[in-house]
Amino acid sequence: MHTMRVRDFMANRYATVKPEHSLAAAVRVILEYHQSAAPVVDDQQQLIGLLSEADCMRATLVEGYFNEGVALVKDQMTIDAEFVSADDELASVSEVFLKNNRRMMPVVDAGVLVGILSRKDILNALVQKLDNQN
Repeated sequence: MHTMRVRDFMANRYATVKPEHSLAAAVRVILEYHQSAAPVVDDQQQLIGLLSEADCMRATLVEGYFNEGVALVKDQMTIDAEFVSADDELASVSEVFLKNNRRMMPVVDAGVLVGILSRKDILNALVQKLDNQN
């Protein structure tokens, strides 16, 4: 039986943001690409953080309330972002998604971002498996 791996279902087309981007620009990227979060990368595509919808909402509320000026991605992102490897088994990654209430996780190979995996990608894998059983 074929073991389903992250690489078989991860998205290869996705949006990223840079730490120096404004929060407003990052929110536009997240909305345009219909992602629940955006990986934050440096110029070499090394993953340095993750900016989630919740991070954006929290910062927007605080910024709006206190009118502190322009917020930057680097000040709002999660630095120690959880990530998965393209070679990880999809079943074990699914458990991490459920246990930690994740909607999306970056896929990293040797520190370099190579894709993203979302709940929808996992559900697509489930449907494919169910279709193959019939």
